[in-house]
Amino acid sequence: MANGFSFGTKYAAIEVSNSEVRRIMAQADTHSLPAGTHGHALNWSAAIWASVIAGLVFAALEVVLAPIARGASPWMPLHFIGAIGLGQSALTPLDTFDLKVVSVAVAIHMALAVLYGVILALIIERMDTAWAIVVGGIYGLALYYINFYGFSSVFPWWADARGAVSIFTHILQSGLMAWIYKVMDKR
Repeated sequence: MANGFSFGTKYAAIEVSNSEVRRIMAQADTHSLPAGTHGHALNWSAAIWASVIAGLVFAALEVVLAPIARGASPWMPLHFIGAIGLGQSALTPLDTFDLKVVSVAVAIHMALAVLYGVILALIIERMDTAWAIVVGGIYGLALYYINFYGFSSVFPWWADARGAVSIFTHILQSGLMAWIYKVMDKR
């Protein structure tokens, strides 16, 4: 065959023209995705809203659990976060409400929540909801170790906030973020 392929076996000879080859290749390139997945891009709105909502839940839990579980001031977590932007002077006194420290803390926390949430959304994009929540929880645990052990060399006061409360809130925030993203991303 001059414009195609010829395949021979001991049972049959098959000739395929160039137009047949193009048709077959076009069909081979189009396939459906596995069940439970979809082929769309990141839903930015869902990722950002999931991050904001889960970030606010995280902050509220940290403020509520600081005095209950740690015996610390409810403002301590916000002073620790605010000190990232304001320096160590934001750490004293830890037991007072300071509008500047709280404002900077909320801005930093929400920016990080959105950054971490978008990364998580990219990771879980093609997962079903149950797996997304599990992966979100593992992601939260990884963020805990990155934040409290990796960044404590730059922000040494983070070592004082290590513990069960911070582990719990990180796992909950990321698992919640994953669930909210999947619920909002029903396209």
